Amino acid sequence: MKSTSDPAALPTYPEITIYPDPLRQAVEDVMLILSYAAERGISVPAEITKQLVQAKFLYQTENWTAENEAEFWTAYNAISQIIRPVTIDSLRAATDTLQPTHFLFRFFGIKLYRRASLAQNAVRRYTWMGLFWVALMLTVQIYTLIGSTLMNNIASINHKMEGLEEEIARLNMLSGENVILQITQNTTKLDELSADLQLSAELLSNWLAPINTLVLRDKYYKNELLEEEKMKNLREQERINLIKKVQQVAQYPLLIASLYLLPLLYGLLGAFAFVLRKLTEDTRQMVYTKESDLKYVLRIHLGALAGLAVGLFFVPEDTSIALPVSLSPLAVAFLTGYSVEFFFSALDRIINMISRNNQNRSAEEPARKEEA
Repeated sequence: MKSTSDPAALPTYPEITIYPDPLRQAVEDVMLILSYAAERGISVPAEITKQLVQAKFLYQTENWTAENEAEFWTAYNAISQIIRPVTIDSLRAATDTLQPTHFLFRFFGIKLYRRASLAQNAVRRYTWMGLFWVALMLTVQIYTLIGSTLMNNIASINHKMEGLEEEIARLNMLSGENVILQITQNTTKLDELSADLQLSAELLSNWLAPINTLVLRDKYYKNELLEEEKMKNLREQERINLIKKVQQVAQYPLLIASLYLLPLLYGLLGAFAFVLRKLTEDTRQMVYTKESDLKYVLRIHLGALAGLAVGLFFVPEDTSIALPVSLSPLAVAFLTGYSVEFFFSALDRIINMISRNNQNRSAEEPARKEEA
């Protein structure tokens, strides 16, 4: 005789899988559908209402028969057709449920509950996500705009200084009291522009400080710029070297932000605008379901990819100078993120057109060879 401690001696039982009672769930759902139809003034035939209400009491008293259940499912199907496009899943999503409040209240032992539906939680969640990306987009755009403005200011000052130097060189070849006065005035303007250039370079070095600290983890460029800026009289080659160094350091963050980050963020913003608009319609028509989140998330990802793809089409030919951020690529990125279907359908048409042209060329080549 085997010991009871031996696992092989213990009796085995077949595995039992417990499934929810679909009939019970259907009866509860029917009451929710009838309540919705009554609140919205949807006309339901009296015979269907009678069968559904009767089914509730038959289920509670356990007096079901096969004929009663068949009539119930027929009536359930009929009322489901009446309330379309609203479904029982969307009604459940729109029904308020008791949920605990913020975790801070629970942390301090305060147990409060609020009524919230899945649809309300989705609106709140996507709204906060959209606001977060809007704040991030504005931060990146303002930061890029400041750097672009400083770059343009330095280029403008350098252009003016070159003009004054040429004018001073021309005046030095002349003589006269008026010439000396003009040279003095131009020299004063040149000194003022040199001071402005020094200030702009210092501001640009401060603008680059977060990038050097967080990304490059090195302050080499900033220190070099500050050492160059300490020169009181920037002339000729010194000023040219400073301008080149400033452009080389600052052009890449500006190009990355204007060509990649901002189009991606604007595409994401357009996708969030579409999702919030669609979510507003779904909640108003009570057709939002839990499965709707899947298409909303995919829509947001596609919007970001479409915005990034739009940025690739606007790469400037000359990347040696950081251009100011243009609004047209960003506007296109926003529209593309909002209307993803239009963008990808246009790509499909272009690809199909190219494929047909290649097939036609392949078909025409044998005929040309025969003629030759």
